[in-house]
Amino acid sequence: MKYKKSALILFIVSSAAFGFGYVDAIGLGSPLPGIDPVSHGFGGVASLGVGNMSLFGNPAGIAGNSSCMDIAIGPHIMKETVDDGAGKHSLTYAGLGAACFQALFGADNATVALGVARVRDYKYKGEYFFLEERPDSAYIIAGFENITVSGGVFEAAAGAACEALEGFFIGASAGYRFGNIDYDYYWHHFSESIDDSSSVWSREEGEFAWRAGATADIGNGATMGASFSSESENCPSTLAAGVVFGDMAAGFPGVGLEAKLYDKGEDTAWSALVFGGVHAEQNLFFRGGVSLSSRGSDQSDPALGISLGTTVNFSRADLNAAFNYGSENRSENVFGYSDVNSVKDIITALSVGLTIPL
Repeated sequence: MKYKKSALILFIVSSAAFGFGYVDAIGLGSPLPGIDPVSHGFGGVASLGVGNMSLFGNPAGIAGNSSCMDIAIGPHIMKETVDDGAGKHSLTYAGLGAACFQALFGADNATVALGVARVRDYKYKGEYFFLEERPDSAYIIAGFENITVSGGVFEAAAGAACEALEGFFIGASAGYRFGNIDYDYYWHHFSESIDDSSSVWSREEGEFAWRAGATADIGNGATMGASFSSESENCPSTLAAGVVFGDMAAGFPGVGLEAKLYDKGEDTAWSALVFGGVHAEQNLFFRGGVSLSSRGSDQSDPALGISLGTTVNFSRADLNAAFNYGSENRSENVFGYSDVNSVKDIITALSVGLTIPL
């Protein structure tokens, strides 16, 4: 019977996945919508320094900043709805989203930074009701299986940036990616004559990683930037490039565009982002972004992402907050079954943080 295959498929499904949901929980995991509330609020900008923790985006973005400390944390809530032809089944669950720290030390000729950030998430809870054909050719729900996944990938890094030429900045960072991903799988048939089965396993991430980037002032208040993040076992390499009009890192109004490519070996995933910010009042800044992304599969529609964020300036610190929404429809296998009509994944993320001058 086809449901007997599921436990094996959990181990052999390709890791060439990008997005969130089941295929990512057993593959490369889910990329977070940015590192901290500032990059979250802009939709995940990684090619330019827009006031975020650039150590984990474009390291060139840390150049020219004064000494400060950034901390942030936040949850995300995920919902997966599976339409298997017999009905729609949904599960909603929550997990840790943003978790990061960065200390930045400005000097005359260079700026250095160190920190740690959560760069990928594996949290997932899914359930699938499998069907069985009766003698009269009708189908009944014969049982279910579920999997619970927990864990994520962190990166601890140090980096430096400087102005190599007038208006041209370069930066690099290097560190260690680490994490532990745990899996708990359970299978149950409604027939009392068929025994339940379960399996528990885990895998670890522990690998050197590096990032490099550059930004250039191109006149008329515009800046171009590009960054590269190296590949590791559970993270694809990433190339990002973008342009921004206006100094949003300093709290001025502006708008920008960015494109990212994720190298997954045989496939390439991509994302395109439009973002901007408005200085509403002296101590209040609003930001936002809209993105489309593809996991590099013809079985998935482009995923839509919407981001909103704000910074409130106080005398001793900036309070940053962001909200993200993402939605993706696909027709890929769930728990190894190819007869699923559709899968819809929705993720919402919240993050809050402080920027404290040193």
